[in-house]
Amino acid sequence: MSLVTVVSSPIFLAAVNLAQESEREGIPLWIVPVVIFIVLLLIFLSSYFSSTGIQESKVEETAVTVPSEPSPPPQPDNLKKIEGIGPKIERILHEAGILTFAQLAAAEVSHLEKVVREDAGIRIAFPDTWPEQAKLAADGAWDALEKLQDDLKGGRRD
Repeated sequence: MSLVTVVSSPIFLAAVNLAQESEREGIPLWIVPVVIFIVLLLIFLSSYFSSTGIQESKVEETAVTVPSEPSPPPQPDNLKKIEGIGPKIERILHEAGILTFAQLAAAEVSHLEKVVREDAGIRIAFPDTWPEQAKLAADGAWDALEKLQDDLKGGRRD
């Protein structure tokens, strides 16, 4: 630090002013360095605590977790194995985000009716048993699925 910087600093000027006033008012001269020390200590402590707070917030900001790559969509199942679903309805279900037997099994019949009948305009589709069939297919219960499908006609119970 240069001599010009020290002499022109507000702290130095305040110390000189305080020394001059203390001589005029009869205050002992030893008080001047004590007051200067206290002021410098307060400045140091305030800058220390404020810089510590800034560093902590920077650490928190940089400690953000990087999102992992999105998981790829599940491998689509052959939904045409479900009685009542052909290639066109399978495509419609895929466009609606239903790709697997498990997803079809979890779907509400009312949602399936909306997707197929209302949104796609296919009036001859009856998804009443699709979740039930899809549950068997998802579980790998192919014999039970075949037995159920023997009792169905176009995906509907007789």
